[in-house]
Amino acid sequence: MKRSVLSLILATCTGTIALSGAVVFSSAGASSDSRVRASEQPTSRSGVVKYAHGETFPTNAPGQHLFLQKVVIAPGAQMSTHFHQGTQVAYVSAGILNYDVVSGTVAITKPNGVSRSVVGPRTIRLPAGSTLVETPSLVHYGSNAGTTPVVIQLASLLENGAPLSTPVGLPAVAPTVIAAALSSSRTTLHSVGTNVRYGWNDLEGDGTFDSQPVHVEMLGNVAYTAGTGQFFGFVTFTFHDGSTLGFQMQGQATTVSETLVTVAASLGVLGGTGDYAGATSGSGIFTGSRNGPVGSPVDATFTYTLPPSPPS
Repeated sequence: MKRSVLSLILATCTGTIALSGAVVFSSAGASSDSRVRASEQPTSRSGVVKYAHGETFPTNAPGQHLFLQKVVIAPGAQMSTHFHQGTQVAYVSAGILNYDVVSGTVAITKPNGVSRSVVGPRTIRLPAGSTLVETPSLVHYGSNAGTTPVVIQLASLLENGAPLSTPVGLPAVAPTVIAAALSSSRTTLHSVGTNVRYGWNDLEGDGTFDSQPVHVEMLGNVAYTAGTGQFFGFVTFTFHDGSTLGFQMQGQATTVSETLVTVAASLGVLGGTGDYAGATSGSGIFTGSRNGPVGSPVDATFTYTLPPSPPS
């Protein structure tokens, strides 16, 4: 059942994202058949080949880039130690993968459907039919100690501009973190049906960046049932020198208890002014909570990264 669900996800992705064909990249269609086709025999000098099947920019995940790919590891070959600037789901469709968790935690599901979390440092063997969920904090690498190629199907949701894998020693750009207490300045909310509220909410507050004040404005459109549901909108940071940086957001509110609601959203850069006039890409997340209904104050944290500026 686990394999059937993952195969359906991969098939759905293949049908909805822009297909790239069998583009091959040197590297340091999911199949239920564990045999390896002749076209899947690795030919790169490293013994590891990546095939790009397609990619897209999901509208429901601003600032994120979705990839569908396949990796083939030749017998005796090993990938470089790396991590991902996002979340990756992997399915071993052929061979036996030796998987080294250098640091962090990986969630695995064996072919028999048994799931567990593995904490590094540790090496595990994953036969065909196994799945993994890799998070940004996971440092790892794969290798093939067998006599036939290992084939892995991958779906990766990464920050815009991030490589498919980031080698250890080449860290990701340090993120910017801005925390602010946001209060509603204007709201237009309507109630219909049973516990359904929809409308918009304009929240504002102040935080700090590089020990300087920054003003935060969030304009959110909401549609909640009993406090839970999706929201979308925009976030604008106004820095102490007047520069601005704007994001679009797409997220989810979840009612935890009668008094606590948590919120989380992905962020994608729209553009900026002043010091950020050249900003055209970048991504991040917004997390927060409120103790009350829509319109109550929100304790918010924004974490985002921008591509490094080219040298002048």
